[in-house]
Amino acid sequence: MKVHPCLFYVPASRIDKLLKHVPRESVALVLDLEDSVPKQAKPAARERLGAVDLTGTGHAGVWVRINSIETPDGLLDIQMLLALDGRIGGLPVETVLVPRICDARDVAIYRSLLSGLSDPPEICSFIETVDAVENAFEIAAVSDGLCFGQADLVAEMWAPDESYLAHARARMCVAASRYGLPVIDTNSFELWDMDIVLAQSKAAKQCGYTGKAAIHPKQVDVIVETFGISPGELDHHYQTIKDYEADEVGFAVSKNRVLAPPFVLKARRTIALHSGIARPVR
Repeated sequence: MKVHPCLFYVPASRIDKLLKHVPRESVALVLDLEDSVPKQAKPAARERLGAVDLTGTGHAGVWVRINSIETPDGLLDIQMLLALDGRIGGLPVETVLVPRICDARDVAIYRSLLSGLSDPPEICSFIETVDAVENAFEIAAVSDGLCFGQADLVAEMWAPDESYLAHARARMCVAASRYGLPVIDTNSFELWDMDIVLAQSKAAKQCGYTGKAAIHPKQVDVIVETFGISPGELDHHYQTIKDYEADEVGFAVSKNRVLAPPFVLKARRTIALHSGIARPVR
């Protein structure tokens, strides 16, 4: 799955009104049918996705977050995607975000249901249940990416236990890296103080996340600046590999760096991830 520094969520029920605010650069456009759309508005939201024109957004494809197939709306969302043959507004649905995942079997069901499309989308699984935290590695093994749903996870707890949340974050980030997957941090509900969003983004990157969700255009630049990787950074990783392979000893220490197998492995994995060639082991 391609790495995007930012996932920008737009409620499907308001897509027509919000199109002009959709960022064009360095973001994946997520059409949301789940939490941002109240139950009574979900049928109309599906109708809007069937009629909207997204060809002028500058995006080559879109992502869709559907409702859980444990609910009637989730089944109707799947039926909508099948009826549209995986295209919305003239663009292909590249990735489907699936909520309330508990184990690998859940992911397999979604993949099977979407396999009949002409170009089946990738599956990005939400880690937002206690079961999903415990089963993070088996979920990662059959997914194309992971997203953290902190608000839903906290809703299962009596209190937002920071030690457990840190455990959940670490577990899913390690699981994602184990299988070469992008891993997206939960969105921020801070809409005014971008210093807070910056601090949250830096903490998430330090934990191992490769991107973060946004729910407001104000948040996008800060998130992209934090998680974006420049061509220069990739060039540095390529040079690390080249220099190591050219060194007769295979280990070198200089003033600015150490050339050794662990650092070369890190360079190769980073290039693979950001080149879109890292894939889960199945």
